[in-house]
Amino acid sequence: MANVAQIDDQSTPKDKTPTGWHQFWQSQKTAADKRLRHFARQGNQVTKRFLDEREDANDIGRSEGGVRSRLNLFWKNITTQQAMLYGSTPRIDVSREFHDPDDDIARVAATLFQRLLQSDMEASGEDLPTALKAALQDRLLPGLGVCRVRYDMGTTTASSLNPETMEMEEVEQLDFENAPVDYVHWQDFLWGWGRTWSEIPWMGFRSWLTKQEAADRFGAKAANNLEYKNQLPSGDDEENINSEEKNNVQKAEIWEFWDKGEKRVFWFSAGADIILDVQDDPLDLMGFWPVPRPMAANLTTTIFTPRADYLFAQDLYNEIDVLQSRIAAITRAIKVVGVYDKGAGESVGRMLQEGTENQLIPVDNWAMFSEKGGLQGSMQWFPVQEVAQTLQILQEIQSNKIAQLNEITGMSEIMRGAAGGQYTAASSNQLAAKMGSIYIQAVQDEFARFASDLEALKAEIISKHFAPQSILMQSNAQFMPEADKDKVTPAVELMQSPDVKWRIDIRPESIAMIDYAQLKQERTEFLTSMATYVQSAQAAVKAVPGSLPILLELMKWGMAGFKGSDYLEGTMDQAIDMAKKAPPEDQDKGQKEAMQMQMQMEMQKIQAKSQADMQAIQAKSQAELQKIQMDNQANMSEFQAKGQADLQKITADLQADMRIIASKLDADLQREEAQSTMAIAEAEVDHANALIEEDQDHINQMDQIRAQGKSRDTDGED
Repeated sequence: MANVAQIDDQSTPKDKTPTGWHQFWQSQKTAADKRLRHFARQGNQVTKRFLDEREDANDIGRSEGGVRSRLNLFWKNITTQQAMLYGSTPRIDVSREFHDPDDDIARVAATLFQRLLQSDMEASGEDLPTALKAALQDRLLPGLGVCRVRYDMGTTTASSLNPETMEMEEVEQLDFENAPVDYVHWQDFLWGWGRTWSEIPWMGFRSWLTKQEAADRFGAKAANNLEYKNQLPSGDDEENINSEEKNNVQKAEIWEFWDKGEKRVFWFSAGADIILDVQDDPLDLMGFWPVPRPMAANLTTTIFTPRADYLFAQDLYNEIDVLQSRIAAITRAIKVVGVYDKGAGESVGRMLQEGTENQLIPVDNWAMFSEKGGLQGSMQWFPVQEVAQTLQILQEIQSNKIAQLNEITGMSEIMRGAAGGQYTAASSNQLAAKMGSIYIQAVQDEFARFASDLEALKAEIISKHFAPQSILMQSNAQFMPEADKDKVTPAVELMQSPDVKWRIDIRPESIAMIDYAQLKQERTEFLTSMATYVQSAQAAVKAVPGSLPILLELMKWGMAGFKGSDYLEGTMDQAIDMAKKAPPEDQDKGQKEAMQMQMQMEMQKIQAKSQADMQAIQAKSQAELQKIQMDNQANMSEFQAKGQADLQKITADLQADMRIIASKLDADLQREEAQSTMAIAEAEVDHANALIEEDQDHINQMDQIRAQGKSRDTDGED
């Protein structure tokens, strides 16, 4: 029980307060820094060696005479491997882990996933290829390549009418969603103690924030309590870094620790007294970690600590540099130089300095010059031949060291494009190339696995966190074929179903530099083998009816040995299913022939009967046609005679009707004229009556006037 309590104390703090968690992560980080200090120091040395940045005091490439010459084969090997491993844009393949060939909804969902993931392949400086290239370089140099995924989203506020209160309200709306892939520098990644990746209890990611960024993220109070310093390009001490390489902006070192046991994320900074922030499992991923298993070099089950490939060949690299410096010094020493007897006069020196063609140099005291042996007795040349032999020996030793280095690193002569020896068999060259490429193939498979797992994490984030409208918009679902548009909505529901697992696959050959000559050779070999097998299989099917499914299964098994044959797996499965569903062939050849003869006889009978029936039908048709023609002629004669009589009758009736109509029109016209005359007479009578009435009124008025006059006369008399 004491041991269990001790383990619990080491895995979680007793005081689970912000201060307790801060102290816990401080101790965990300190222990991890001590455990990985040797790895960090070696990683920096390897990176400097790649860039050819070595201290002059400890410069291995400097010879005893002070001549420095380097042959940086490490840089050449790394750049070659990087170009081979990542020579083309990855192609992503998405499919259900368990799928049926007729499941159209799953096919459309896989297409949407593939569009979403493939959109990150476009070059923009922040894309997946950029992160993968950086992680691959870290794998080849210090030995650790890491990338992580995030979920990023943003919202905006907009005014909307509330139908219940009929008032305008501020509503938060989704603005964007994204699942970016971030490159993680190998020195910005820490992990807890574990022998294998599955035993890792926690991992941490370092970031550098300015004071304003820290205030926006954790608040102004927490930002004021942080320690700000210059960010260094590597993990070396500050005194070992040039002032030009330091970041002139003061930033705080923030660590983001993911605790697998607690299922929580903690934000920690050594300059603070308490933990900055805590969140419960923000991504809800199936494996909790936001990173795939890193690309780690030369792991063992002792402890999960990478070790750079360079360390296993550094002695050869150093020896090659020493030999290169000696070769450079000796090359400079090889020149025409010598010594001569000063007492012999200046003639010997003038011979080399002033002598030209067809010119003699005079010698004083010729007798004494001859007694000393002439030129041979007066001068001696530098031993160039012995030095040249030494140079040749050094070059041979260097070539042998380079050959040993190629064997250690896997950079064989075949992979470098060099041809085999004159008397070397072709099979030996092919074997050397295959064995030399085993290391490269292993790294290539690991790189493809890393890229596939990274995209699988991104697909899981899309499935669990993206809104349906974000999936439709980012996948351009509106441009899918008309036959698939009706399946888009159920496909999105299938993508977001927690019960469905998706397989994200990036094949190694889709990332590596394409060797078209090798690709052509492999496909030619594949087609030749399949053609030979098909010819043999045809004979086997005839000899053993019903054996076609078995032969197709053997063909599929043979295809698995060829690179790239997985593209044909679906087609082969369909062919095998069709062969299994096809009815079995008749095993009795005689019965089959008898059935064929009987069918031929039946066909002949049917043909003879058909010919007789056709002749009878033709004769009957001709007789009926003649009868119809005669009937038509009689009917036409009768119709013509009857038609003439009917026409005469119709004409007579029409004339009689016209006469009746004319008489009626005359009567109507006379009646209208009489009515018009009567109306005129009545109008004249009315006018005369009106005049008479006017005259009568005038007479009455005159009578009244006379009567009034008489009355006035009578009154006057009175």
